[in-house]
Amino acid sequence: MKKIKVGIVGCGAISQLNVPGYLENSNCEIISLCDTQHTRAESRSQQWGISPNIYTNFDEFISDKEMDAIEILTPTFLHSEQIVKSLNQNKHVSCQKPLCTTLDEAEKIKTTLNESKSKFRITENYLYYPPIIKAKQLIDSGAIGEPNMIRIRHLRGKSSNSYRLEDDTNVWRRDSNKNPGGGLYDGGWHHYATAVHLAGEISKISAFVSKNEDFIDETPSSTIFEVKNKKCLVSIDYASSPEMYLRSKYYSVDEFFEIIGSEGTIWITRCTGEMLDLPPLMIFNGDKSTHYQIDSDWISGFKGAAHAFIESINNDSPIDMNIDFSTHVLKIALGVYESSNTLKTVTIS
Repeated sequence: MKKIKVGIVGCGAISQLNVPGYLENSNCEIISLCDTQHTRAESRSQQWGISPNIYTNFDEFISDKEMDAIEILTPTFLHSEQIVKSLNQNKHVSCQKPLCTTLDEAEKIKTTLNESKSKFRITENYLYYPPIIKAKQLIDSGAIGEPNMIRIRHLRGKSSNSYRLEDDTNVWRRDSNKNPGGGLYDGGWHHYATAVHLAGEISKISAFVSKNEDFIDETPSSTIFEVKNKKCLVSIDYASSPEMYLRSKYYSVDEFFEIIGSEGTIWITRCTGEMLDLPPLMIFNGDKSTHYQIDSDWISGFKGAAHAFIESINNDSPIDMNIDFSTHVLKIALGVYESSNTLKTVTIS
């Protein structure tokens, strides 16, 4: 099996989660890092125990002919141009969510991809998070019958750990000229993608999005989705407890997922955080409950995503979050704001 030579562009906070999966994979090797701050790329190379080529210029970085694949971990407003340039250099591309900022950009990426032999996907760690993987298997096996409601609760609070963000991590996220929305666009992408993964494509959206002084903070907010051609709804609630410490090894965020079916209910009791003293996955069927004590470390989803990308290249196999899936999720993300702004239900074409 070929050892895939990987380049990483963007060595900020999220690289601490995305990169370890590549470092642990014997079928790939990180040969290049690119960041606008040379010292930050150098620091990461020392942290990861590697000796890559280091670039500060993206065009020089993607011109490296030895590089087979790229993981893009840059601000979202840069994604479209960087994806297109990378595909034009015949690189396989994995890009941090969200896909991009507009549907026109998404169409440009798809047009370029149609003329390329390279693989492309959006990195979505939630789809590879072990409790969500298990829940999907249980749903597909008919363990809870036909799902009719998915509820997702997202809570922001105070950090209870020393996990450190870069000083510039949220600067661009707070710029309304560079982003179509705040937390429900950037972080909400995870929940929209998970809902589609578990239930299917979304056809209608009703949403109420709060606006606060901090552009990123859109709590409290709530969205309701209708699943296409199914009697199933998805409800996602966003709240904050700014004075409450949340138990988490990573960001000060906690999530809870409930999937209700005709014959039972599944609970996923954690993801980013670990607020609840419950097993990571629980299934209830009448008077019977089954608990699953499985790996629930949030970083495991990132590692799984990295392994899946390398495997898809080596095996020339399909991969989750391709351009069509990602464009559908982008339509949901943009539709949430359209619904809230117009006070109307939005239909996704």
